[in-house]
Amino acid sequence: MGQAASMKKNIIWNTCGSIFYSVCQWLLTSIVIRTASYEEGGILSLAMTTSSSFSAISLFSMRNYQVSDIKGEYTSNEYVGSRVITCAAAFVCCAVAAVYNSSFEQMLCIDAFMLVRVAEAWVDVMHGVDQKYERYDYIGKSYLLRGMITLVVFSAGLYFTRNLTLTLCVMALGNLAAALLYDARVTGALERITPTVQGRVFQLLKTCLPIVIFTFLLSLENLIPKKILEQQYGQAELGIYSAMANLAVVVQVFSSVVFNPFLPRFTQLYYSGDMRAFKKALHNLYLILVGMCVAVNIGVFIFGKLGLRILYGADILKYYDLFLPIIWCTIFTAFIWIISAILIALRQIRLLVAGMVADFVLCLLLAQPLIERYNKNGVSIVQILVMGIYILFMIVVCEISVYKSNIKKASGKG
Repeated sequence: MGQAASMKKNIIWNTCGSIFYSVCQWLLTSIVIRTASYEEGGILSLAMTTSSSFSAISLFSMRNYQVSDIKGEYTSNEYVGSRVITCAAAFVCCAVAAVYNSSFEQMLCIDAFMLVRVAEAWVDVMHGVDQKYERYDYIGKSYLLRGMITLVVFSAGLYFTRNLTLTLCVMALGNLAAALLYDARVTGALERITPTVQGRVFQLLKTCLPIVIFTFLLSLENLIPKKILEQQYGQAELGIYSAMANLAVVVQVFSSVVFNPFLPRFTQLYYSGDMRAFKKALHNLYLILVGMCVAVNIGVFIFGKLGLRILYGADILKYYDLFLPIIWCTIFTAFIWIISAILIALRQIRLLVAGMVADFVLCLLLAQPLIERYNKNGVSIVQILVMGIYILFMIVVCEISVYKSNIKKASGKG
């Protein structure tokens, strides 16, 4: 009973904090569109999406590996030390990429938002340590604090300066301050952490590199169609699409953060050899994902127009036909994050990456013709197709892994 209550408390802290932070971030686009224009919304959206792609480098897709490291392959000092290296590398790469095919304003906005991603990456590795000690209250409070800083600073900055670039710079500094002054302090009270950037840290980075490739290609599947839309139809069209897409991100974040506290349990079941319990938990997860899909779609049909009208005004309803396909993109992205975490826990990383490489090539082939044919909806259609195929691939890999483990266990008994 105590364990169930503790898990419930963990889920509440993790979910409420993450959802609040996510809501604060997508409200940024609503604020820009309300106070400025769809063009400014497009600039902000491209800054958020581009920096998100490079956050794959700063995060190095290490959280799921860190949380599922129940055998203690690497120390907290090594996980934190690796994050110092990856954050520096990510910011440099993003700054270089921002120069290409961007206006000066767009470049500065991308760089500023990349600093927000750096803060998120630093906090992420701290949260991995917090999760080890089951201090989800620290995680939830961190999200709440950074969410308030993001929303308040952005709203006030845009109101008083009317300058998106300056506002994003101040907001980034606020997020960095929270990461260093709150997260580093409270996590350091749990465990004395001295980041190390040598020795086994590079082995850790090498181990997680394939996961980074997977994450980076997945983020590009979201970025490239948007970039093609902007190049063919302009920033205003991208701003309209992004206004809808940012609202849908809450669904994605909700799915992944609710699942996060359960990942260590999946790992323990698998490595304990209790394949019957693991298989049951895995199939229950599939059912939950399907149920979530149904619930979200019902919610969209009932509240979709009302929510859009409240956030962006009645004018946005002219583009309501974009909303349901975007919701499906978001749901599929959430499915990929959740099932990929299982595959990482099972250490089926090579298959995870190989499947994503093939999926990304398919995205490149389909993006241009589908966007030319379906305009803004083409961005959603290409993602629904390629991600749907990839989800089926991951489920097959999960089932084969369970089957092989059962065979191995049976032969061991024999």
